[in-house]
This record gives sequence, structure tokens and C-alpha cells, in this order.
Amino acid sequence: MPVRQHQATPSRPRGRITAALVVALLAPLLMLSTILVPAPARAADDDQETDPLAVSIDELDAVSLDPRAKGKITVSGKVENTTDKQWGAVKIYPFVGNTPMTTSDELAEAAKLPADALVGERVVAEGSYATVPDLAPGETSSWSITLPRKLLGLTQPGVYWFGVHALGATTPTTADGRARTFLPLVAQPNKKAKAEKVSLVMPLRRSVVYNADGSVNYLPGWTRDLREGGRLYRMLETGSEMPGVTWALDPALVDAVRNLAEGNPPRDVAATDNGEEPEESGSESTSPSASALVPSSPSSTDAAAEEEVTDEEAEAAKEAAKAWLARLEEALAGHNLLALPYADPDLSALAAGDPDLLALAREQTEQALADLGIKATSAVAPPTGFLDRAAVNLLEPGSVNLVSEKMFRGEAPAVADFDGHEMIVASSRAAAGGPGPNDPIDAISVRQRIVSEAALRRDSGKPLVVVVDDAWHPPQSPSSFVAAWKKAPWIASSTLPEAVSDQKATTITADKLRYPRREMKAEISAERIRAANELISAGETLQRILTHNDEVSSDVIGEALTTTAYSARKGETRSAADALEKINADLASITVSVPPKVILSSMKGGEFQVTLSNDLDQPVTVRLDAVTDESLRVATSEPIQLDANSKASFNLAASMHDTGTHTAQIVVTDTKGNPLGAHASVPIRPSQVSGVIWWFVGTGCALLFAAIAVRLTRRIMKAKKTRTAGGDE
Repeated sequence: MPVRQHQATPSRPRGRITAALVVALLAPLLMLSTILVPAPARAADDDQETDPLAVSIDELDAVSLDPRAKGKITVSGKVENTTDKQWGAVKIYPFVGNTPMTTSDELAEAAKLPADALVGERVVAEGSYATVPDLAPGETSSWSITLPRKLLGLTQPGVYWFGVHALGATTPTTADGRARTFLPLVAQPNKKAKAEKVSLVMPLRRSVVYNADGSVNYLPGWTRDLREGGRLYRMLETGSEMPGVTWALDPALVDAVRNLAEGNPPRDVAATDNGEEPEESGSESTSPSASALVPSSPSSTDAAAEEEVTDEEAEAAKEAAKAWLARLEEALAGHNLLALPYADPDLSALAAGDPDLLALAREQTEQALADLGIKATSAVAPPTGFLDRAAVNLLEPGSVNLVSEKMFRGEAPAVADFDGHEMIVASSRAAAGGPGPNDPIDAISVRQRIVSEAALRRDSGKPLVVVVDDAWHPPQSPSSFVAAWKKAPWIASSTLPEAVSDQKATTITADKLRYPRREMKAEISAERIRAANELISAGETLQRILTHNDEVSSDVIGEALTTTAYSARKGETRSAADALEKINADLASITVSVPPKVILSSMKGGEFQVTLSNDLDQPVTVRLDAVTDESLRVATSEPIQLDANSKASFNLAASMHDTGTHTAQIVVTDTKGNPLGAHASVPIRPSQVSGVIWWFVGTGCALLFAAIAVRLTRRIMKAKKTRTAGGDE
């Protein structure tokens, strides 16, 4: 039997004393062993936070072990000298644990163990280790070990610790660097009836931030992720080779990348209604055409203009974006595809703060996919795995809803039903990756955690659904990464529908749902939701005034939704406000000028002239409105069309109810009467001359009627006198 000296369980305490006791008690056995020697899995200095030798496992050609299997297992990676001293004669030894973990809880606790915990012993048989050349400060070297499986001495099913130790010449018994992962041993791996359904959901989503002018922000980060070898590019390469993968696509990512592929232009307010009828695209397909994803090349005129403003960062991002979009077409082909609400918004925050905004995000996704000719199933997959009750109640019928087991109290079902809303339960533990000191979500750590969870779930009757972490680091060599997966006959790689096809939904009551306080605190704020709505309203107004543009509103909606994304929870908060300020400035560039004062010819009415100026480079259609008091009325104008960078004068009619001076505020609005920002005030009064004239007219009429009355009186009196004199005779 091989000597087993350095196993560790989650309950084993840390420290030099414990390690020393273990070594002392087992010293006699150490002299007898020719294969395994003590491997204290602690740093040379307990107070040291970083190993002097940083070790990584980049490739492991087996995802699991078969107790009956012979042959060899190959593991390879890199080692880096993190100190300012040269290291020589560095040796890389594999190590393995001797006690299998048999439950998911044990695995979860093991993943939390500190890097210097005692978890296994080194295999030191001749030929089972690698020697690394001298390492200068900061230098990195590759290593590879091919290990006969019989040297591991494992027979009991379960999950074992596996990894490597790096030892320098001056520290032959203490690990100066280490890399750790999990390796399951599976009994009867070829028995098809016991194959475990494993469904991987790979989200294609990323933080998207726009500048105030609508261009994509931080181009170096995009170039790094999209270029060949970048994280998002490797994601496509890995997913396209992995069997049974289900993609979860955020169309906001595709739109941002398409913008980069076009040279990252600012928000487009140019004419879009070219008068041509749109071509019928026929039926949608799951796989878009390259012409739909990759923007067409600009015309010679546009290209010349583009060349003037293109800088090195934009050019690099453009080339990377084009390559990624072309690769995206290949990756989506033949795979199950889910479509997330546009920009992957914070579902719980919108459910409570603005459900209409969530509905708008879904509409935006439908439109974006239709434009690209992509057919997908509506879905939600919150990165944290949690939805509150309000968000659950807003889930769409027929959509695929992915949550994590952390959302449920007690044992989570494979498929949960709450008030008629079905949710597929994914394993957050499997997605969490492996133990330190390595990055827990590097390629091998995540793969080995997934297969370990799957091995422990065999015979449970429940599939393993895993939504890969957004920050996962895909492998540098997808083919070797996937090849090891495919060689495991006990893994039944399944699409998401296949994995849950035989699972009956379990009814869940409200008391079984969890929504932690930390989730509530992390939600997008009401202020940010309000800012997004204000930006959307401004975009709608901008589109209404642009005579020949019917697309800019949709662009602004997309920009606004990115500020409500899960990825924006801890991000910057100014993008919506900056974009709103920029659009408002564009709207306010349509101005109106009025005379210093207006004197109407009469209170009954008159006209005065105003001048509209359009400083935009595009033609606009606007109206003029007036804000007055009850004694003054100014008629609004009909819609007015102005050419780009032009001025025009118009007459407005006004009338008054008294002789005083009143002020009218002339406001530039869109065709629905929404103010654009520009306005001008003008004092208006009736002419005083008209009052004098009417006074004279009135006085003259009074004198005329008075004279008539006098003359009539005299005639009557004279007639009476004449009759009286005749009677006397």
C-alpha cells in the first residue's frame, strides 16, 4: 500500500504544529516508501500570502478515473517565479488525496480550504515528476508530467484531491508553489444506464458601457476579449466543440460588437428612410448568416470619412470585432439557443421598480434577433441565480427560466413550479469552480468541479445543469479540453431541453423561496431606473424631430437598458446622465428668436414674426407652442420642416382680452408638443392709438345723438306752439 500521510479534511486545523505532528508520527513509514513521500501542503512561511512559485494546471487529459483502467494521465501547466531571486532545479511533483469525498457538501467545504491545508501526498516515483530550468525573477516556464495511473493507488469511488507541488532545491520537503483541483473516480463508467445527464449553459453576455455620444466605451478591454485568444473568442471556440452546449445570448453584446466592427461610430442621426421596401428574409434560422452578423463594408465616400476619424484603438477593436462576429456564426450553428432580455437587466429591480422597462427589454431582444435572422427561445438567467417573488411572477409563459439551488430552502428540485411559473434549477456549486490558490474559475478548475459534482450526482435521477460563470476563463486549447470530456462515457452531454425532458416540476410554496438581503442591497437603484427612462424619453423625442430617421430611438433604448444590467450593479453610474445631457444639447440646438416686443394693431388680434434656427446636420420637423396667461392667446404652429443648418421665419397669430402688457414664452417642441429645451420670451400689448380713436368715435357719436335729440325737441315744441296759436284764432 502507498503511504498516505498528508490528507486533509475540512475539519483539520491549520498550522505548523499539526503538520509537525503528522510528520513525526509517520516518520518510520516514510523511510519504507519509495513512491510517496511527505508533502506538507503549507507555504514555507505561514504569513506569506503568495507562493514564491505560482503554479497553474492548464491541461489535464482525463476528467475522471476508472478503477479498472490502466494507462497514464498527463497533466501540464506553467510555473512562474514571483520573487526577486533566481530559482534553480525546481521540480514539479504530482500529489493525490487518499480519502474520497462522497457528497456535494464535502466538495463545497473542500473548495474553501486554505491553500496551505494538508490535502494529499506527493508521488515521487522516478519519471513521475518534471524538472524546470532555472527561473529568473518574473520568468515563467512550462512543465508537463505523465503519470501511470497505478501509482495513484485509488480504488474507492468518490472525488479526490489532485494537483502538483513545486519544490526548489533549497526546500526539498516544503512546497514553494502548488496548484490543486478535483479528480473523481467513477465506478462502472461504461454503464449507459447510469450515465449522468450534464447540460452546460454558456452565457454570451458582457458589461456594455456607452459614451455620451453613443459610441462604445473602453476599446482596449473589448479588443482584449474579442480578438483571437481573447476570453470571448475562446468561449466561442470551446462552446462550438463542446457537445450539448446551450448558448444564452444577450443581443446587447452583439449590437455593441457590431458597432465596434463598424469603427465604433457615435449615435447615428442620419437619414434611414431611404424609401426602399425591406427585403423579405423568409423564415428565421437558429444560425444567422455572416452577412447579417458582420456589418457590410462602407461605401468609398463613407470609408474616406471613416479613415479620417479612425484611431489605433478603434481600428484594433474593429478587426477583433469582425473576427469574433464571424466566429459567432460558426459557434451558434447547430446548438440550442436562448435569448436573454436585452442587456440582461436586473430582473428583480425592474420587477419592483418598473415592469414596463423589463417588457421593453424583451421587445428589444425580439427586434434585435429578427434583424439578425436568429431564432431563439426567450429566457432569463440571473448571474447570481436569484429572483425575488415579484420577478418570478413576471416570468413569461413558455420561456426558459434558469435559477440556482441557492434560491430554495432545503433540497432544491430539478424543476420548480411557483404559481405556474416553472424554473430550471442550475448548480451554483458546480459553476463556482475549484479550490485555491489558483483562480477558482479557470478552465480546468471549473471543468473538474463540474465533473466531480456530476459524479456525486449519479444514480440520483436528477440532471446536472450548470450556467457557466460570466467571468470563466475558457481554455487556451479548447480541443484538448473538450477531448477529455468526450472520453468520459459516464457523462451524457445534453442540451437543456434534453436534460430536463423527463423531469416533472415540483410545486414550491412561497416559504421555500430565498432572496437574501445582500441581493436586495445590490439591486439597481430606483434613481438609475429613472435615469434610464429619462434617456429613453429623450431618444424618442430625438427621433420625432429627425425628419428622415426612424431608428435612433431604438439605439437609445439599447443604451439606456445597459445601465440597468446586472453587470452595472457595481459599475459606473454616469453613462445614462451623460447621454441624456448630450441628447438634450442636440435638441436644444433648434432655437427660436423673437422681436424685442410686439404691439398688436388691436386687441382682437394680430401677427408677429419669429425665426427658427436648426444647427443640426440633419433636417428636422418641429412645432412652436406658446405659454401665456389667460389674457393673452398665441396660436400654435403646424409642424415646420427645417433643412439641416438652416433658418426660417414664420408668423404667429395673437389676441388679447385687455389693454395691458403680457408676456408670451415661445417654446420649440416636437410634433407631439414635448418641449425640446429652446424657448424665447416676448412682451405683447395692443396699440394705444386704437383706444384714442375709439374714444373720439364714441364722443362724436354721443354729440351727434345729442344734437339730433335737441333738434327733435325744438321741432316738437315749435309744432306745439303753432297748433296753440291756430286754436286761439
